Amino acid sequence: MRIGELEKRSGASRHTLRYYESLGLISALRRDNNYREYSPQTLGDLDFIQQAQSMGFSLGEIGEILKARREQQLDCAQGAELVSRKLAEVEHKLADLQQLRDFLRSEKLRLEASAAEQAAKSG
Repeated sequence: MRIGELEKRSGASRHTLRYYESLGLISALRRDNNYREYSPQTLGDLDFIQQAQSMGFSLGEIGEILKARREQQLDCAQGAELVSRKLAEVEHKLADLQQLRDFLRSEKLRLEASAAEQAAKSG
């Protein structure tokens, strides 16, 4: 399928498809007329890319996974290491978010108390 059809079927823009191709996430054959020709597998790869991105995986990490899958070299130890790194990253983000939440809660209480004091003085 050509890039226009892939764009319609996947929902990804031409710019995104070319970018993914430049990163090696997807590939196309070049025809004699220099048009890109994508295999049906490319739709599956794009679906995987979109799902992995929505779970917080970087394009670099996605590229590693796709490469291992294509070479049929993805083993459990590699998968466990990748998941472990992503889990550590998520836990770090959660800790940062919890710290931000705690700060915002205390700031909200402080501002509400200050507003109540001002209202009591002017009332």
